[in-house]
Amino acid sequence: MDPKAIASAGVPVLCIDTCSLLDIMRDPTRESARVHDRQAAVDLVASAEAGQFICLMAEQVAIEFAEHDQRVQEEADSNLRKVREQIKRINLLSAVYGAPGTTDLSHLDDHVARARTIVGRWLARLETVVPGSGAPARAFARVNAGRAPAQRGKDSTKDCLVYETYLEAVGHLRDAGLAEPIVFLSSNTREYVTEGSILKPDIVADFEALGVDYAPNMSAAKQLLAL
Repeated sequence: MDPKAIASAGVPVLCIDTCSLLDIMRDPTRESARVHDRQAAVDLVASAEAGQFICLMAEQVAIEFAEHDQRVQEEADSNLRKVREQIKRINLLSAVYGAPGTTDLSHLDDHVARARTIVGRWLARLETVVPGSGAPARAFARVNAGRAPAQRGKDSTKDCLVYETYLEAVGHLRDAGLAEPIVFLSSNTREYVTEGSILKPDIVADFEALGVDYAPNMSAAKQLLAL
């Protein structure tokens, strides 16, 4: 990452978490899958391709994405097959009672591949941020102190490394003169907000010091980036 080059571009910056990248292609049968969020992901990557904002990806995010990429695709494929089987069975049952019919679901044949293509467009626009030598120690200290995004009873080392990597990067960007909005996007809300949907105090302190906004989903990120 070149802080001076990014600052001179004069556009907003998005720092993305692993979960939010994977969300783009997650199982569409999930209750949590929202049309407006998936649409925002498509709109945002088009904006990134047009140079309207810069998107950063912590090195740890790249590692985690590679670990989960195939599994998330397979899960989506599997659950879409189940939907097809359910619809087929329902149609057969309907025929038993005198109302035969078919439901064309061919438009879902390549749904996962198309979703993965959108993710690929995101990956092509992401600028990898390598953590400084002190980031792992700061992440470990955050875990030991139980400071958000660390959670008691959970190994939060990787989450905290992502977080510390971004805090460090944002600090460099602000020092380089970047005045535009910087947004941190993570759908892992339990790590960042309270049950009352309010940012945790530790996060507030860090983000206010650097002028960072938090987005829990793509729609919020789009709004905060003013795109």
